[in-house]
Amino acid sequence: MKTRLILFSFLFISLMVQAQQPRKFLHGQVINDSLKVENVVIFNINARTGTTTLPKGYFNILARENDTLVFSGLLFKSKKVVITKNDLDLDLFKVKLQIFTNELAEVVVTGKNQDPSLKNKQAIVDKKYADDAQSSPKNIAMPNYNVTENGVNFVRLYKDVLKVLRKNNPKKNNFTDEMAFTELVVKRINYSFFSETLKIDDDHLKLFLVYCNNDAQSKTYTEKNSDFELMDFLVRKNNEFKKLVTSNP
Repeated sequence: MKTRLILFSFLFISLMVQAQQPRKFLHGQVINDSLKVENVVIFNINARTGTTTLPKGYFNILARENDTLVFSGLLFKSKKVVITKNDLDLDLFKVKLQIFTNELAEVVVTGKNQDPSLKNKQAIVDKKYADDAQSSPKNIAMPNYNVTENGVNFVRLYKDVLKVLRKNNPKKNNFTDEMAFTELVVKRINYSFFSETLKIDDDHLKLFLVYCNNDAQSKTYTEKNSDFELMDFLVRKNNEFKKLVTSNP
C-alpha cells in the first residue's frame, strides 16, 4: 500500500511539473522527397492552437514536451507527431509527409494551371475509364493508397470537390492558394471541434477547409470576431462536404 502511494505521488508530481512547463516556439519544416510542400495545416491538439506552413514548408508553433501535432495537407497523408524534449532542442524540427498518389498530384497541378487552349484537359483527367483484370491485374501484395482507412477514395473525392468548386466559381482557376480564411480557422477553432464535433478525418481536414474557403461567405468571417458564427458556418459546410464524402465509393 505504501509503495502504491509513493508511486501515485511521484506520478502526480510529474504531471504537475509537466503541466507547469511553459510552451515555447517550435521552429520546424514539413518536407517531402518528391513534391513542394505548401499550405499544410498544423494543429497542436494539447495547446488547442494551430498554424499553417510558410513558403518551403517552414512553420512556427507553440509546443512543449508530449504535445501532439497533427499535420494535414491536400497532397499528403496526415500525420500525428508527439513532441519530445529532443525535438524542442533542435534548431529546425523536420517532419516528412508521404504523398497520397501521383494521380492526385496531377489533378492538383491541372487545377492550378489551366490553359485556355487545353480547356478539355481536365475532363480527360477526370474521366473514369473501365478496367479489367487482363489489362491491369491487381497486385494483392501492395496496398491501395488511393483509398483511406475508412474506405473513401481520396483521389475521386478531391476531383468531385474540385468539380463543385469550378461549378460555383467558373471564372476561377486556383482554388488552393488563398489562405486567409484557413489561417483564421486554425488559429481560432480547436482541433477537437473538427475531430469530435464535425467528425472530419485528418486526411480530409485540409480539403474541407479548401471547400469552405471557396464559399463566398467565408470572407465575411475574416472580419468578424464571433467564433460561434464561424463554427455555425463550418457546421453548415460540413453537411455539404459529408454528402460528397459519402457519395464516393
